Amino acid sequence: MSDPIPEHPHEPEADIEHLAATLRRRRHELADAEGARIGQGRVVHGLTTHMWAGVEVPAVACHAAVDPLRLYPAASPITCRRCLGRARAGRDQVPGQTSIL
Repeated sequence: MSDPIPEHPHEPEADIEHLAATLRRRRHELADAEGARIGQGRVVHGLTTHMWAGVEVPAVACHAAVDPLRLYPAASPITCRRCLGRARAGRDQVPGQTSIL
């Protein structure tokens, strides 16, 4: 007779630590990048950080992808219109334009 198969073959703490280490490694890989591509996409997105699974990880500014493991560094300029729009939104008032706020 064979031994019974355990219900939980991995320790949950070990899985969480592995995930956290993987996320920290991805943050390090993207630390010096000007932008990021999602998967094999052509669009270059702006980078920011978010908390994900209790670890600060890189994320695209436009929120087009929530999984940091899908992001790859890109040396080209940012081409995502949403990311570019968000970058402009934080700037000061345009000279000569009336502020509505």
